[in-house]
Amino acid sequence: MKNLLIIFGFFTVSFATMAQEKKVAWDYPVKPGTEEWKKFESNEAMVNACQIPEKVLSSISTNDLVEICLQYPLLYDIFAFNNLNEGLDKLHNDFNGIMEFYKRKEAVNELLKHYNLKIQNLDFLAGKASEVEKGLYIISISAIEVLLCQYDVQNEMSKEILRNLVSGYESKSIYADYFKGLGFRTNLYSRVHVITKMNKQSLEKLESKAINAVLASGMADIETGSMLDGLSYQLIK
Repeated sequence: MKNLLIIFGFFTVSFATMAQEKKVAWDYPVKPGTEEWKKFESNEAMVNACQIPEKVLSSISTNDLVEICLQYPLLYDIFAFNNLNEGLDKLHNDFNGIMEFYKRKEAVNELLKHYNLKIQNLDFLAGKASEVEKGLYIISISAIEVLLCQYDVQNEMSKEILRNLVSGYESKSIYADYFKGLGFRTNLYSRVHVITKMNKQSLEKLESKAINAVLASGMADIETGSMLDGLSYQLIK
């Protein structure tokens, strides 16, 4: 999307508005766009303000935990690094909610529900929403995609994740003008990480330099992308 860089500039205010739309068992006490948030002088201060109290973390339902993690004010910072791996490492190191998130195996099913709901409503992008709202929608899908591939699950669940990602890719292709760049890269990034869990040997035909680029940030040339598409379809049969 042409205005993607501009959209990033509106993240804090737009996120605060969006997060208020869903009520969950616990909410962040300080949110982007508020006067309290503006007083923070470092990323560390923001991170500290977003931690979930341990009593809440141990008792909260998985459904609520997924909602809270997807509303994490600094979630989209994963896209602000040189590659996605670095962004995800910071997320894991910074946020206690995401640590608990990946301990709960059932959370993957809740995350897939969120992903499919967004994919099924991609006609939102052709509607009258503002460019900022559309941009947030696109990036929220990308965030879910990269979160999906981080699960350490059994082969059948990996296959289910891959199947959903392939379906998501096909749906995104209908709205390709909106998903140029980041939107397709995160899908490819997630798929290749899932493929390594399912059948790492299947990637041996790819040049190491090419596959490393995909594993880091989902960046692939046409030939590599085509081969990964073929592998994806083969593995979900």
